[in-house]
Amino acid sequence: MININKHKETFIELTSPKNKKYKMSEYEVSRWFSLIEAVDIIDTKAKQMGVRGDAVNWVKPIAIQKYIDERTESMLFEIQDDLSKEKRCTTSPEQE
Repeated sequence: MININKHKETFIELTSPKNKKYKMSEYEVSRWFSLIEAVDIIDTKAKQMGVRGDAVNWVKPIAIQKYIDERTESMLFEIQDDLSKEKRCTTSPEQE
């Protein structure tokens, strides 16, 4: 089992392609990834059903929130290795 509180207190800094820096906890990152995954699942299902995004009100905020809540811990487990790589400076000679 993953220690959620540890991930809420462990911060990482991400840089956008425009060099804007974002600092957020690993927990927040996993929740963002879960949201992206939920939207992707909805998009895939809508395409399978032939539903256009502007034709139907598909947004179910409570269902999406529940998905994020239930998926966050397993997402943390899945991205742990990626998050630890983000913290290391790969250009530093000390890391080689």
